[in-house]
Amino acid sequence: TISFLTSHGVHVQDATLTGDLTLCFRISRREFRKLAQLADRRGERLRILRRKGIYWTCKGLLKRPVLLGLAACMLAFSLYLPGRVLLVRVEGNQSVPSRQILEAAEDCGIRFWTARRGIRSEQVKNKLLGVIPQLQWVGINTAGCVATISVRERSLIDTPAEAPGVCNVVASREGVITEVTVLQGNPLCKIGQAVQAGELLVSGYTDCGLSIQATRAKAEIYAMTNRELSALLPADWTRKGDVTGKEKKYSLLIGKKRIKFGKNSGILTGTCGKMTEIHHLTLPGGFVLPLGWAVETITYYQPQEFSISPEEAQAELCRFSTDYLTKTMVAGEIMDHQEQLESLENAYQMTGEYACQEMIARQQNGEIFKTNGKAD
Repeated sequence: TISFLTSHGVHVQDATLTGDLTLCFRISRREFRKLAQLADRRGERLRILRRKGIYWTCKGLLKRPVLLGLAACMLAFSLYLPGRVLLVRVEGNQSVPSRQILEAAEDCGIRFWTARRGIRSEQVKNKLLGVIPQLQWVGINTAGCVATISVRERSLIDTPAEAPGVCNVVASREGVITEVTVLQGNPLCKIGQAVQAGELLVSGYTDCGLSIQATRAKAEIYAMTNRELSALLPADWTRKGDVTGKEKKYSLLIGKKRIKFGKNSGILTGTCGKMTEIHHLTLPGGFVLPLGWAVETITYYQPQEFSISPEEAQAELCRFSTDYLTKTMVAGEIMDHQEQLESLENAYQMTGEYACQEMIARQQNGEIFKTNGKAD
């Protein structure tokens, strides 16, 4: 049989006799039609056991359109993605948060899916330096799908230059002076003197005999002052009680957009509390993708009504008064106080008088008047 096939131009390979009347061999695809005609003439039967080769592999792929579509998409992405920015990272920053730099860069055009050819390093550099004054230098480098923002922060923060001109020191409140420390200028007050608000304490002009020296006066002057304060506190309150239930809601994060899955996303803050957990997809190496999901855990409470006692109200109002007065002082402390609590309808009112020792020195720009070429 092999000799017969060879004589008719059919090249047979790896022929093996598998039975008395069965022969297994391998031929090329182009010679199969000629072999089929010869088999019909001799009354023999052909059966294809397996097809091998690029032709049959490609033909078999045509029967799998989903696989072909995915392969075509992967090929398109492999050709198209290198020209797009998928990841943005920041390096070289220490005090300036990376999130702040990324948000400013996004406003300047460096974001997910930005074309690499569209990134102009000089334009982005100038915009970032204008938005974030703490940066001294900015550079943009792209490698593959990653854009790296290299920054250098200012090593020394420049202190603002002292404003030109003459400056006096005046009293911000009325009181009795207890301490005087003059750094620059001509002192016009002394310890034990009673002063009014706005009164000149240190002058920026100093008479030196033949000339008058003008400067910016600086001083630290403390005085005993009296303050009055009135505060109100409701008598009836509503607070969270026992937990009545919990609920979780999920949402998809794409960049700065959030797609919520579920209805009634708003909650009443008085009857429930909300805790949000955000998870971002991260690639190996620490690259965070602008894709993630958020889980909101909502806990429902039973509201409870309660009333505070006069003692509790007085303690709370005293604490509030002390904190408030201390924050309104540049420097100082409360030396003595007299407080009186009054019960009103559904509220408590506290009126207090406070003796404080505080710094009353405030700088005020002076004016130079000239008449007939002479300074007054």
